[in-house]
Order: sequence, then structure tokens, then C-alpha cells
Amino acid sequence: MSTGMSTANPVFWHLARPRTATDRKRARRMSLGVAGSGALLLAALAILTVPTNASSNATCVDSECTFFVSDLAPYVAESGLRGGAALGALLLIVPFALFALQALRTGTAARERRLAALSLAGATRSDLRRLALLEGTRAALLGALLAGPVYLLLWLILGPALPAGSKLLPRPGIPILLGWLGLLVIMGPIGGLIARQSARPATVSPLGLTRHRGRPLNRTDAILPAASAVLVGVGLALPWGHPPVGLFLALIAIIALAISGSPWLVHLTGHLAARRPSLLTSLAGRRLLADVRTPARVAAVMMAVGVSFGVIAVLAADVLQAVNIYDRSFYLTGDGIAAVGAVAAALVASSALVVGATEQILDNARATAVLVALAASPSFVTRIVRRQMLLVAVPPTALGAVLGWSFYGWIILTDEGTWTWRIPVALAAAVLVATLTAALGALIATMAVRPAILTSSAPENLRTP
Repeated sequence: MSTGMSTANPVFWHLARPRTATDRKRARRMSLGVAGSGALLLAALAILTVPTNASSNATCVDSECTFFVSDLAPYVAESGLRGGAALGALLLIVPFALFALQALRTGTAARERRLAALSLAGATRSDLRRLALLEGTRAALLGALLAGPVYLLLWLILGPALPAGSKLLPRPGIPILLGWLGLLVIMGPIGGLIARQSARPATVSPLGLTRHRGRPLNRTDAILPAASAVLVGVGLALPWGHPPVGLFLALIAIIALAISGSPWLVHLTGHLAARRPSLLTSLAGRRLLADVRTPARVAAVMMAVGVSFGVIAVLAADVLQAVNIYDRSFYLTGDGIAAVGAVAAALVASSALVVGATEQILDNARATAVLVALAASPSFVTRIVRRQMLLVAVPPTALGAVLGWSFYGWIILTDEGTWTWRIPVALAAAVLVATLTAALGALIATMAVRPAILTSSAPENLRTP
């Protein structure tokens, strides 16, 4: 191989094919993440392309008109609400994109050894990145192809399966077909470029015996959360006209705060857990401190899920004191749909947590095997991993619920001037639901990780370098 070789060379295509079970698993997981993201993009496109007069239509004969109410739910049919429904579909893309990114970490240690072997065979760093580009492009293209069937399944569930007047997705049409073709054009190159950037050829150890080391937090990582928190305050202080610039700024700043603050939250959680006298909690905390950034990605999504629960709880509490029964039913139904979406996002984020935890276990198979050889059972290791996942999932979700409650509670206080007893009760409800959802996701993730724990506990891993 040489730097001048083109990616169209058959050798590259031959090497880019998944050969081992780990390679196939990585490609399959990335394709599923891309397929989920693409299906939700198509859902947002379908909602935005609903005709403006879809809330009702009329048939007139001899000056007599008969009106028919649309089969679509008002959240989709009414033009004033359609943008919010599309935004909800777009936000659900985040956990699927996270899952696809985490999938690139599958088999990290084995992949580094394979890249090191290719380096010894004469491949340059540029060649290895081209190889990763082709691997990512192949998986992303397959995911884009699957996005169409996945969207059709989603439409069957949220369309024909629902009664008239409550359907959330319209019948697929030409815009969906064109959007699907656009995904095929866009998703492949994007997936390839991301895979190319994530490739880390071994350079220090030619045999690839080094392990992944998490990058420590630095000063830049400390500035971003503080700046995001200031922007949240600025957004809340700005006047909310038309368009509500202050509201948009505050929302963007909250998302930035969740992303930039999650590594510090995981670091703080791990530090506090490592100081606890409980052996399980202490070991789980030290595992978090070993690599802060990987679980921080999941923590950011879980914090956003918590923010959603906090906002939903305040909105529901505010609606319950309304007099108009129709409005109450309308908004509470919307809150329920948003809550279901938040739970789905938490479960998908838990799947990404499974990928990260599995890689950490397999990359440190020797440490697990040594622990088991010193009389610790695989069940004990499983309890450590379960405590680790609970520490990653529960605190960010609960904190996000408090942030969402504070954010929307401020809006209610500013708009109406008074709080009712329902608003503080909403905080307890939001934190409880957020905590239970995060704990459920962590427990499900632990069951999925158990096979990797059993594999790492085998005595032959004592010889792993």
C-alpha cells in the first residue's frame, strides 16, 4: 500500500469488508443507528410537508359544503403546531446518532491490532484512514437503505394503527421518496468521514498492544459549561417577542450545557463514588474515572431526557388548572406523546451505554479475569457494572429534570405571575419518573452486558497482554 493509492482500488474494498464477528457487529450497529436517524428525518419531512389545509377539507355541491375533519392528529394537521411536532422528531435523532457513533468503538482493541498489522505490512496512516472511510461508508449506505423500510414500519404504527383524528404521520408520498434518495446520497459520505476521523492507527506500539486511554478534562472543557450557563440566563432575561429570540437562545444554551457539562458531571459522580466506603460503589466510581468522556456522551442524552420530563411535568401541572376541558385534554395528550418519546430516547441511549460498557470490559479483560481469579465471582463484577451504569444514567437524568422544571417554571412565573401548589408537586413527579426511567434503562443495559463479563472472566484472559 502507498499514500497514492485510490480508495477505488480493489484491495481497499477487499480489506474494508467485515470479516470477523466483531467487525460485522460494528457495521450492523452503525447501520441500525443510521437507519433510525434516517427514519426520523423522513418523519420530520413528512410532518413538515403536510398541506396547510390538512386540518379540514370541504366538498361543495350546488353551494352546499360538507366538511371533513382530517384523520391526522391536530399536532400534525394544524400549521401552527406542525413545527413543534417536527422538532420533536428531530430531537429523537440524537440518541440514534449517539448509538451509531458508539458503534464505531466496537472491537476497539482488536481493530487497533489489525491496523497495526497493516502498518507493519507497509500501509501508511493515510491508507488506514481510507480503509476506515470505506468501512464507514458501506455501513452508512446500508443504514440509509434501511431507513425507508424502517420509516414505513413507523408509519404503520403511528398512522393506520391509530384511530382517525389521532394519526401522527401522513400517508407516504413523493416527498418521502425524494427524501429517501437524498439520504442515500448524503448519509454514506457523512458516515465515511466520521469513521475516518475515528480511526486511530497504532503508532507507538507496532503490535497494537496499547489500550485506549481516555483524554483528561482540560481548561477548555471547564469554560464551555460556564459559558452555556451564562447564555441560559441571558436567554431567560431577553424579551420574548415574535420570534421569541430569548426562548430560542435559552433552549440552545440548555442543550449546550447538557453536552459540555456532562463530562464534569460524570467526573464528579465518579470521584464521589470512588470515595465511598462501599466496595461496589468505589470500584464503579474508579471505572468511571478511567474514561470520563465515553459515558459522558450517554449522560448528555440522559440529561436532555430529564429536561424533557421536567418541562412536561410543569406543562401538565399548568394545564390541570385550566377550566377549558378541551384544551386540557389536548395538551395532556401532547404531554403523553412527548413523554413516550422521551422514554424511547432513554432506552436508545441505554443501548449506546451497552456498547461503551462492553468495550471497556473487553478492553480490560485481563483485569476482570484477575479479579475473578482472586475469588470475585462474575456476579460480583456484574453488580459493579450495574452500579457504574446507574451512576452514569440516574444523576444526569434527575439533574436534567430539575433544570427542565426550573426553565419552564420560570416561563410560567414570568407569564402568569403566580405559582400554584401543582408546580412544586410537578418537580417531585418529574424527578421520580426521570429516575425510574434511567434506572430501568441501566438495568436493561446491565443484562445486555453480562455475556461480555462472562467472556472476560475466562482464565485464558490472564495471558492477555
